[in-house]
Amino acid sequence: MQATAAPRGHVRHSRYRRTFRVGHLRDLHVLRWLVPSALGIGAVLALVLAIDPAHFASAIAHLNLLLLPAIVAVSIAYYVIQGIRWHFLLVDVGIRMRLRDVVLITLAGQATSFLPLGELTRAILVTQASGGEFGAAVAAETVQELLYTVILIAFAVPGLLAVPHALAGIVVILFAIAAIIVAMTWCRMYRYLRLLVSKTPLLRRVLHPLDELHNDLVVLMRKPGTITWSWLSVLQAAAMVTTLWLVAQAVAPGHLDWKSAALVYAVSNVAGLLSLIPAGVGAYEGSIIGLLVGFGLNPGVAAAIAVLQRVLNQGIATGVGFAAYGVARRRLHVGGLGTLTVRSAGRGTPADAAA
Repeated sequence: MQATAAPRGHVRHSRYRRTFRVGHLRDLHVLRWLVPSALGIGAVLALVLAIDPAHFASAIAHLNLLLLPAIVAVSIAYYVIQGIRWHFLLVDVGIRMRLRDVVLITLAGQATSFLPLGELTRAILVTQASGGEFGAAVAAETVQELLYTVILIAFAVPGLLAVPHALAGIVVILFAIAAIIVAMTWCRMYRYLRLLVSKTPLLRRVLHPLDELHNDLVVLMRKPGTITWSWLSVLQAAAMVTTLWLVAQAVAPGHLDWKSAALVYAVSNVAGLLSLIPAGVGAYEGSIIGLLVGFGLNPGVAAAIAVLQRVLNQGIATGVGFAAYGVARRRLHVGGLGTLTVRSAGRGTPADAAA
């Protein structure tokens, strides 16, 4: 009988829970994902119609089509780099797959980007294909997104410094992100966070998954590669900022420089995350429009940039995601997007999960 390592502090660092279950797609009532998405799309349409539909239509009609191939290429490059970065984090948590397969799964995960569990899809697919632990895959994904957000905000700092009285906002945002990272990765601080969660009625049910996530984050943040491979996250952030900047150049040449584009994208990305709407639809575009208007663009032109950036980035990525999923299903034998099966790494028994 295999001996179990003694618990270290408040959470087991020796093993993970054997199975994971999210539930079948039919268990997710259609209103839980359809209503937020519909509201977001409706908000975008309302913005376009209320702001300046004539200038919006004119901006679309005069779009510089020569820049479209570059926009699409840089947008797809973002997801390829995301997959490469995730591959090295997965290796650090003990999930070993070929680099090309991780990139393929990263692209396939974009097929459900507009659903509430969209970001979890690639973690579920990796768990299926590798037989690894779902919690470890999610932890690798969480570290990747945290570092990416920090770098995005760093890119926004030069643009923010040019805005009067913006320094206080920079400090608050950086402090909040630093506090999250410290609380989740420093065991002593995590005890206080865990105590707070255990005393909160609506949060205490996630206590065990939070322990597992903390465990994996601690392991990852102690790996030298987590920081040394961060230059890939820098390329990720640069690719997304460049996509927005290229769209702005195609719609209104010379009106938005790269530094300002970095500020617009970083703030809008955070706004989309905070909205809790799938893919941040509505909140993301509204933030872009408001910030671009602040930089002197016509509201209709700003709306055209926001909508085109969404369509050319995430719209195309969703289509590529379905194509990549078809390849992944044949090559890696993963389940359907409606009902995904997560294999237990320890026992080999399946557990159903929904993307």
